[in-house]
Amino acid sequence: MDAVTGTLVQLIRNTDLVRRPDLLRQGKIAFLDYLASALQAARYPRVQEAARWVGSFPGDTPLLGQPVTSHPIQAAFFNGFQSHYLDLDDAQSSIAGHFSTVLFSVLLAESWPETTVKEFLTAYTVGAEIEGLLGGYLNPKHKQQGWHSTGTLGSIGGAAALAKLYGLDETATARLLSLGATQSAGLGLEAGSDAKPLHSGFAARNAVFAFELLQHTGVTASERPFNNQNGWQKVFGNLELDPAELQQRWLNPGQLLQPGLWMKLHPYCSAAIGGAAACRELYKQGLRLDGLRDVTFHFPPGADTALHYTAPTTGKEGKFSMEYVGWQVLTRGGEDDDLFELPQVPEAFQKALPRFHRKNDLPPVEKTVRRTVVTATDLTGKKYRAEVPDPLGSPRHPFSEQDLEEKMVRARGKQWTEEILRKMETWPQGILGTIGSLLYEEKGRRA
Repeated sequence: MDAVTGTLVQLIRNTDLVRRPDLLRQGKIAFLDYLASALQAARYPRVQEAARWVGSFPGDTPLLGQPVTSHPIQAAFFNGFQSHYLDLDDAQSSIAGHFSTVLFSVLLAESWPETTVKEFLTAYTVGAEIEGLLGGYLNPKHKQQGWHSTGTLGSIGGAAALAKLYGLDETATARLLSLGATQSAGLGLEAGSDAKPLHSGFAARNAVFAFELLQHTGVTASERPFNNQNGWQKVFGNLELDPAELQQRWLNPGQLLQPGLWMKLHPYCSAAIGGAAACRELYKQGLRLDGLRDVTFHFPPGADTALHYTAPTTGKEGKFSMEYVGWQVLTRGGEDDDLFELPQVPEAFQKALPRFHRKNDLPPVEKTVRRTVVTATDLTGKKYRAEVPDPLGSPRHPFSEQDLEEKMVRARGKQWTEEILRKMETWPQGILGTIGSLLYEEKGRRA
């Protein structure tokens, strides 16, 4: 085992959050947000089609919000797909993607009713930490090269989470990380199609597949997946990692806290949240799109990479378009979630599109900083400018309890929300044994 892999293995095995209530609390918030994101998507036709197909595989692992069960590998895949389907789940800037959708899907597939909240959230934190650290080294270049890091990093994080949950020894942990790393994949060009949420499903599936394979067969894998000669970081980023630096940065203070999580009330790319907030400021000042000659979105170099579409043709593509989100806010005063499901964007948007422009003319910023400035010119030539450095849902302006409850109510209603919050507040010893009945539809009824 090389020094880098050995260090990561020891960090995974030695992590204990007994003195880190801050990380446990953030993990609990992330889990509730994950549930709200997944269960709000449960009623969509393609999600239900996927559930029926996954339910055709034999197994007793229930699917979130669906009346079917499947094998743990397939359950992890489905829950990853469903929880990312609306792009409503949290995001994180170090990985320039999403890790909660993968990690919680992995852990739900492989946890048992007696798994404690502390065990569950510690495993989640370990997976988030390794993804965030690796993503921080690779990005922004990794993102700009065209990778979707939810897929490329997700199987590694999922493997780390399972290694922690099951207390695997050093050799098994290294091999599981190796099998996770060798399955890294995901193309950013899939944004705007159903293949993007499939990436989180694939990553969750791959981690659980690797774990099940090692548990039930005698297959081997390299125990040097992160060596500095030809390891994962060398292949994906031509980088070398310093074991001492990894040890110093691990949980200091923790990727869940710094740079922290971005959470959403509306189903579009988090890279547009700052621009949308700035457009709301202009709307509050009385500006309306029909009274504006032009609107320009200003970004640092490369900061709008995730916003793939300047002229989206469908609502799904519009989830990754600053122009489409800005048009909604400047014409309606806010986002209309139904517009992201349209097979074709409205004609009114197409007519308004020439008024929108982008410029990458802001100074470069740290990769964990998101900045968007919106300028506008009215029909008389008067100019306006707006910027909201810390919009709602950002790490420095997190959801209030009311915001999180509102998102959960949208997913499953007020009674469900009140019940799950009450049960989670008691910090049950067996997390799935206590709240499982709230997550699954009759826990085991087959399609």
